Amino acid sequence: MKKKIAVFALALVLCTGCASINTAASKAETTQATGASAESAAASDNETEPASGTQPEDADDAAAEAVEVKLDGSSVTIPDGAAGITADGSKITVTAPGRYYFTGKLDDGQIIVNATKEDKVDIYLDGVEITSSSSAPIRVESADGCTVHLTEGSTNVLTDGTANEFSACISAKDDLVIKGRGTLYVYGNTKHAIKSSNDVKIKNGVLVLEAVKTGVYAEEKVQITGGNITVAACKDGIKAQDDADPAAGIVTIEEAEIDIKNAQGNGIEGAVSVTVSSGSVKIHSIKQAVNSPTQTVADGCLTVY
Repeated sequence: MKKKIAVFALALVLCTGCASINTAASKAETTQATGASAESAAASDNETEPASGTQPEDADDAAAEAVEVKLDGSSVTIPDGAAGITADGSKITVTAPGRYYFTGKLDDGQIIVNATKEDKVDIYLDGVEITSSSSAPIRVESADGCTVHLTEGSTNVLTDGTANEFSACISAKDDLVIKGRGTLYVYGNTKHAIKSSNDVKIKNGVLVLEAVKTGVYAEEKVQITGGNITVAACKDGIKAQDDADPAAGIVTIEEAEIDIKNAQGNGIEGAVSVTVSSGSVKIHSIKQAVNSPTQTVADGCLTVY
């Protein structure tokens, strides 16, 4: 049985400011807190992802092979003859559909997806760490959709600087999907951790997000169908913004474990609706736990603390 949630009584707790959230101390603290969650999510996730150090397999296109890209500080190694991907110093641009498999670390670089509107691009992260001082570590400029795969057992870290020209650490103009059996830390020091001008879909994996503004932000829809997500957002935890289109401004959550900590705004906000049908959602926020004209939360799925 479902019930309508109207107003939540929230404990007013003073939260610390977030002038610069990307610190070694916060990373170590979060890693320790979520280690058990990562193991649990990896064990329960049935999605087939490549083991660390191997190319992913695709049952729909067994003949296709991922392009293996190695990151090393300020340099990038792409296999000779690889099509659809180029590197200019530490700036990588993907211009064609396909699967691209990344390992290593970039001290100040980014991955840009700039394909056609008909192209689907798959980005595999396997032990990747990218810091970008003036842009988004992952930027989807154009594509039919981009899927970020977290390879099994991997830990990946993306961090932007306070001068990021875009408004998110992972910034997408088109649909963005995140899935896999690995872990992803995203530190949004400019504004949001993850943002799409269309939809954000999180299917599984362990995500740890910190942001000056919002942890997961979509103009149209946020759809979460699994995974373990921790949001330490200084404003809103999860948000779907568009209120002009009745088919947008929607947040849906099922079969996920979500913990939104110390949000100084709202925990979850949907301009049109918020639906939590299953899973476990814990919210600590200064304003409303759920803020939306239409709120449907299944019994026992929401804890306000």
